[in-house]
Amino acid sequence: MRAPGTVSVAGKFPEKLPRTVENTGRIVRLRAHGFARPRKTVPLLVSTPWKVLVVANRDVELKPLRQELERVGRAADLQLVRSGTEVVRELEAGGCDAVLLTAHVSHLHLAHVLAELHRREPLLPVILVARAAEAGPVLDAVNAGITGVVLSEVIALLGPTLEREIQRCVEARAQQRQHQRVHWLERAMSAAPIALAVTDGRGVLHWANAGYLALAGLKAEQVEGASAKLWGDEADRWVEVHEALRAGRIWRGSIPAAPGRTAAAIDQLLVAELAQAGGESWYVVARQGSAGVVDESPARLAAAQRHELFAAIAGGIAHDLNNILSPITMAANILGEQELSEENGELVHTIEHSAERGAAVIRQVLTFAHGSDNCEMVLQPRYLLREIARLAAEIFPPSIGVRAELPSTLWSIVGDPAEVHQALINVLINARDAMPDGGHIAITARNQTLVTLPSSPFFSPAPGEFVEISIEDTGAGLDPEVASRVWEPFVTTKGGGQAAGLGLSRVAGVLRSHGGFGEMHARAGCGTKVSLFFPRGAAKAISAVEEAPAPASQDMGRILVVDDEETILKLSRRILEHAGYEVLVASDGREALGLFMRHRAEISLVMTDLAMPGMNGFTLVWALRRAKPDLRVMVATGQGTDANLRELELMGVREVLLKPFTSRRLLDAVARTLAEPVQCEPDLFLEAHEA
Repeated sequence: MRAPGTVSVAGKFPEKLPRTVENTGRIVRLRAHGFARPRKTVPLLVSTPWKVLVVANRDVELKPLRQELERVGRAADLQLVRSGTEVVRELEAGGCDAVLLTAHVSHLHLAHVLAELHRREPLLPVILVARAAEAGPVLDAVNAGITGVVLSEVIALLGPTLEREIQRCVEARAQQRQHQRVHWLERAMSAAPIALAVTDGRGVLHWANAGYLALAGLKAEQVEGASAKLWGDEADRWVEVHEALRAGRIWRGSIPAAPGRTAAAIDQLLVAELAQAGGESWYVVARQGSAGVVDESPARLAAAQRHELFAAIAGGIAHDLNNILSPITMAANILGEQELSEENGELVHTIEHSAERGAAVIRQVLTFAHGSDNCEMVLQPRYLLREIARLAAEIFPPSIGVRAELPSTLWSIVGDPAEVHQALINVLINARDAMPDGGHIAITARNQTLVTLPSSPFFSPAPGEFVEISIEDTGAGLDPEVASRVWEPFVTTKGGGQAAGLGLSRVAGVLRSHGGFGEMHARAGCGTKVSLFFPRGAAKAISAVEEAPAPASQDMGRILVVDDEETILKLSRRILEHAGYEVLVASDGREALGLFMRHRAEISLVMTDLAMPGMNGFTLVWALRRAKPDLRVMVATGQGTDANLRELELMGVREVLLKPFTSRRLLDAVARTLAEPVQCEPDLFLEAHEA
């Protein structure tokens, strides 16, 4: 199979070739583009007629292609497409077997087509059909993603080339599916909520998942070194196992605790024989009901589905609200720079403060829906808890007493102080509301080293060192069934209309984003205790405030701002031009790409949104990087999810400005981006390596 990123070229080029082309006879190798020789055709594994998309300007360009395929008896359904949008529509409608490109389509449209194919169908055959004189310039401009070239002078090679490339795609997809299945199987077995292990005929363990290691009290190194056995010599049960297997049954039994081992006896054990390899028998060992089993009851599944639905709704609402709040924030900043009366200045300050509160509410909603990318710093929870206890004692009714017992040896944690503070306040308010007639609240904390963790569908922390913060009240308590569901959204213990049931869901989001978990212990009439576990933090402190960078020089070229919200475009342009920058604006990716091609030499920075109709921000960044790898690109978005940030980092985007943003944050981000060197790998966008 040909190496990824190589392009085969069929046909003979004339003597005068582009500088990057070396004439080697009927098959040419373009060294700068990593082209390689095609391999021998193998029997086709895909049914015909083929469905082939032809990127061209007119129907008449399909005629010679159709005639050639009919001449050699290869049935194909050729469909004309004129843009990347039409390609996407055809792919979504049912896909295709290959794509043919003609040289008569503009390089801009070809780049858009290749960008969409790269995102959606990276293995799909993409073949350029062009005359020898046209092929070189096209490949120099848009070679990324092209897998083969057929010269018009030898159009008779179109059928064999299509057959070979479609066959290659079929084989690559089959191999990809096989690798994916193996990967899924390996992950499923490792994370399975049962104990699993594989042993040879002597009882030596050769593989075990985390459930079995925890159950048997073993370490992964012991299994990898083949020094761990299923059972000791004094408890060898192989005779029983073989008798059961010969009778066609699965052996069921128990293993007594080994002398000197911390693990208890393993009961409910199952042993079955695997297919023999080289005459040697191997066995799979399983034990249901191991520690960490996830509750898959209908109620838990329904709770997870409700949470996923709310997370999706919250993400969409947050995106729209961020776009609404951004122009309010920026307009208020612009007004605040004007000469205003004291009364008008207070009004502007009120607008700014309200917009900031709105943005904080959006972040809190997204925190419990998705977790968060928190502003991490090292915190000493003892100081934070003392302040919260003092605040509660001052504002809670006199009938409620607040007491804090905090050891001086408490470990530090790493987290966002605002989010941790908000989570603790939410729990305290719940404790207060549980005691309308008065009572006592105890705030305690202690260090905990946890090897095994309680099972929960809401949290999935790793074992380790934690700081446990507990808030206990003397209220009426809760029914255990209700207490088991308090981390779900919309679950409330208060009377109708008193609460939306989002308080502890928000707390759960904070805990998940910090790698922690929560527990609630409650009984009707006996009070409630809520424990929040935060992982122990590193000793090194991280400064919460960074010094603002010095403004960059404004003689560094134009800035292209791309956003589908007209008010954000206008205000961003005004703020940047007031700071001395020259600015161009575009309302979508396609318009931005056209502007960039016309002003390529002048534009030194592009700031783009991600969620836009037509060509989105990811496709735009890919096309811009491909056209000019050293271009500085920053993103302004309301969708700062982990997945988006990881993909942007791979594309060389180091500055992501989250909406809504102030004019100061916008200018600081632009200055930083212009001052820093571009860090990206051109090969990521060119997709071409030397053969």
